[in-house]
Amino acid sequence: MNKEEALSFLKAYEEKTNAYHLALSTMSFDMATIAPKDGADYRIKMMSILEGEYLTYSTDPENMKRIEAMADMELDELSAKAVKQHLMQLKEIRMIPKDVYMNYQELLGKSNVLWEECKKNSDWESYKKMLADVITATRSYTDYYRGDLSCYNALLDRNEPGMNIEKYDAFFKNIKDRLLPFIKKVQAADQIDTSVLKQHYPQEDQEKVMEDLKKFMNFDPNRCYMGVSVHPFTSPFSLKDVRLTTAYRENALTSSIFSIIHEYGHAQYMLHVDEKLEGSILAGNMSNGMHESQSRLLENFIARTKAFWSCNYETLKNRFPQQLKNVSIDEFVLMINASSASFIRTEADELTYPLHILIRYELEKQLFNGEVDFEHLDQLWADKYEEYLGIRPQNAAEGILQDVHWPQGLFGYFPTYALGTAYAAQFYQAMCRDIDVEAALTNNEFSKITDWLTKNIHQYGSSKNADELLHDVCHQEFDSNIYIDYLIDKYSKLYNLD
Repeated sequence: MNKEEALSFLKAYEEKTNAYHLALSTMSFDMATIAPKDGADYRIKMMSILEGEYLTYSTDPENMKRIEAMADMELDELSAKAVKQHLMQLKEIRMIPKDVYMNYQELLGKSNVLWEECKKNSDWESYKKMLADVITATRSYTDYYRGDLSCYNALLDRNEPGMNIEKYDAFFKNIKDRLLPFIKKVQAADQIDTSVLKQHYPQEDQEKVMEDLKKFMNFDPNRCYMGVSVHPFTSPFSLKDVRLTTAYRENALTSSIFSIIHEYGHAQYMLHVDEKLEGSILAGNMSNGMHESQSRLLENFIARTKAFWSCNYETLKNRFPQQLKNVSIDEFVLMINASSASFIRTEADELTYPLHILIRYELEKQLFNGEVDFEHLDQLWADKYEEYLGIRPQNAAEGILQDVHWPQGLFGYFPTYALGTAYAAQFYQAMCRDIDVEAALTNNEFSKITDWLTKNIHQYGSSKNADELLHDVCHQEFDSNIYIDYLIDKYSKLYNLD
């Protein structure tokens, strides 16, 4: 096989694997949004069969032999990186027996359906055995490919290549050592009244707000679609087809606002990849930490500023004239940045958010080290909330059942939310050096933000990893203190602390 034949094979291989992914992504998105609930079992079974066919094709000995041969060829830089990433994926799935792979996918599908129902009813007892089965199956699944790594280290590395317990322990120790004492100071200070944001805000009016914000952020309906789901998420189909969802709470104005801005950060990352990468593994396959850096950057570093709301607050106020009639833009911005211990991770303020991730990280470590009394996992969850945030969940919906990640087998994902936010702090610092972010937002020039992100981060897809981007864009290595310094500085000013 010469170089021309190899590149032709790679293109055909990627087209076929992409076809499987497109079909499965479409079915998954429909199931989470519009598909009739009673059809779930049949859909899940059919999807597991498609997953099995994808595995068969991907791990076909002849296909693997060709991809391995390409690793020794003198290819162009992007093709060489694509081959390397395919080999990394194959290193995992080539070890999984087809029946194990299909059964695992089917289990996760059923787990997700049951979780959704149990969350609605705050019914931990009915879901508990399923989660135990998912954890057991995840252990067995990971054993096939983890090699010398511990099970949990393999899961951490899968979500953010190169990360492990040792590195995350150091990261979260810094958060505990520096933020926990500071949060106590904030909690002891005069508190910001946010009761205005907890009035009744009808969903139909919130939906109009979404349209206003989408217009400001240059949301392109020809390439991006927004739906509604129990847990907001973003799903890529191609560089010109990305779908995201939000969820509405009529007694929490900012819940849907910040969830859609967060998800749009994910969507932008996918939509702005260089079109020459379309169809390549490099067009996606970004690490979860990098993806969360883009969603958290938009959600917090951009959308919680007065500059962002200078073009949007009057429109918001016009949507809710009674609820916001006595609230100035300065008061509103103060409210959306207030810090208060809360149960729901996705609605947590910037300052306490990393503690939500710390709790999940510590629980995951214990789960995969066999250190948890599983029968009382929900109580252990509540204990940690009481220890770190001073509040105790009163039911499973605001406690252990609030997130979809464990039901979907996404263990090792949670730490990337905090890590990605720390990446975002460094990227935002670099952005502010290069462009006048405040002026861009105040002048209704959101495209300047997008253009900077596209030029420096988005266009590369996964052809550059987090370390390379931090080096190239920020001219420094990862430093969690930049994130922590940002939080302490911001909240010291908000709460008039020395």
